[in-house]
Amino acid sequence: MNRREFLGTVAATGATLAASRVLAGPATSGMRSNFAFKKNETPVILEVAINGSTTKKINPTSPETAAEIGKETIKCLDAGATIVHAHSNKPSTDVKAAAQVYIDAFKPVRKKHPYGIFYPTANFDPALYHKNRTVWAPEIQSGHYRLISEGGLANMVLLDTGVVPIAAFDKNGMMQDKGFWWYGFWPNDNKIAIDTCNDLGCGASISVFEPGWMKNVVAMAHAGTLPRGSKLNIYFADYRYSGMAPAIPEALQLYLHMIEGLDLKWSIGVIGDDVMATPLAQMALERGGSFRIGLEDWGKGPSNVEQLERAKEMINKVGRPVVTGADAIKYLDIPFAATRPKA
Repeated sequence: MNRREFLGTVAATGATLAASRVLAGPATSGMRSNFAFKKNETPVILEVAINGSTTKKINPTSPETAAEIGKETIKCLDAGATIVHAHSNKPSTDVKAAAQVYIDAFKPVRKKHPYGIFYPTANFDPALYHKNRTVWAPEIQSGHYRLISEGGLANMVLLDTGVVPIAAFDKNGMMQDKGFWWYGFWPNDNKIAIDTCNDLGCGASISVFEPGWMKNVVAMAHAGTLPRGSKLNIYFADYRYSGMAPAIPEALQLYLHMIEGLDLKWSIGVIGDDVMATPLAQMALERGGSFRIGLEDWGKGPSNVEQLERAKEMINKVGRPVVTGADAIKYLDIPFAATRPKA
């Protein structure tokens, strides 16, 4: 297909979607999204992302081995986290091997917390992606979710819907070559994740790194294809990093405007910094949303549990409860059979 044919196809598709109002947004630009709600009836979803690329060299409290990941997940759930997100940091083209690390980590967690919500990241290798300028096939990048969840362990799946360049800027304002990589998910990645959710009842943690990603979420919401138990993590970063909007109220308001009128649970996260030191954490709490903490996002900060305790203090001052355990399963409406509370 040449460029003219491609643009013609895109234009025709856009016209069809517009006609069906799949991408329709709110009509009033001045709407104050998600502002009216009852604080005592709208709980906070407090997610802790326990490691990510943060190693012990960066922060000695960061978990690395499967055993350490399991123990840290239990500690955070014990301390009142709603959801725990983990990285094995052992990606592999052998999907069974990639899944096994999480299986080993999560087995003791599920035994201690039968209603706990926890989930792995995608199976990807940033260094290899950077070197080869490519990503692994969907069956590799997203195929491990089903293997982990089939055993009754992870009751949530990562559902990322787009592509974003991730890098820090150098002194010349250019994206640094070292560490630069495309964080990307193609339609078939999304299909595998959604099929896993629909087949096994997993909830979906949906990342939003750019406004275009939120358009994808809105389109699925209008089409009725978002999995049950879905919630959003909307990410921001300061001007040291490429991609993502800055952590300012106007940026969050744009996203909230896009989802006005949709019944979506949402949180915000700040890459590379203390989310609670930005205006967005307080704004999220006052608009009916939540925020994410942990060593994945603030690697040089205090331990996961220390961040968790500080977050709970902030949430208590606003007067909203943190939802946990079986109540969180019900609140998010996660149909995963192994963790679904009995009626």
